Amino acid sequence: MDYQGDKDLLKKDKFLREQVYKRLKDNVLDGHWQPNTRLVEEKLAADMGTSRTPVREAIQKLEKEGLIRKLPKGGFAVGAVTSEEVEEVFGIRGVVETYAAFLAASRATDQDISALEEIVKQEEACLKTGDVDELVRLNTLFHDTLYRTARSEKLLAVINELRDFIHRYRVICFTNEKMAETAVFDHKSMIAAMKADNPRQVQKTVQKFFVRAKAFIKKRIRQRPKRRTAKV
Repeated sequence: MDYQGDKDLLKKDKFLREQVYKRLKDNVLDGHWQPNTRLVEEKLAADMGTSRTPVREAIQKLEKEGLIRKLPKGGFAVGAVTSEEVEEVFGIRGVVETYAAFLAASRATDQDISALEEIVKQEEACLKTGDVDELVRLNTLFHDTLYRTARSEKLLAVINELRDFIHRYRVICFTNEKMAETAVFDHKSMIAAMKADNPRQVQKTVQKFFVRAKAFIKKRIRQRPKRRTAKV
């Protein structure tokens, strides 16, 4: 029997499933598919050049993660961000991430601060070009770098549990130029407070941005059209 051939097929199949899952998830998180957009397995499979099985498995996995919802009459649609979800997630972030920011500011070395400053320089360049996707990536990198500076694996694990929700909220916020500018300004303020050895100010800055971001996202939810968008 060709055991090596079987192993290669299994690896190829696993890679395909992972790629299908990642592509669907990215489309949801990056806002390429609007909330309530109906997902059609046959069309998605055809677009990705695969069978329906990996598509169906990816959809079921995303449903468990709360990013896709099952429709009453069958099928699936992109889950919408709700006010209740936003309240809950920002409530948790308001406790966990502000504490992580305080610890990070307390423990940061000159090298840590330099790394954050370099990210902010890139963020400022993105503001000039209007590259929202890159700005979201850099914002995520800034906060990942900051929270790693707290040097608490358990705290980082808790924050990462909310990673998908946080990414989706960043995409919503940074499509607004003023919110994007505010985030970068706050990053500069946080670095200044870290240099001044003022961890409490760093903590307060993170909390203030959360308040603004939560209000902005909830306003967007209220303005969202009620109609269902096109199928994909």
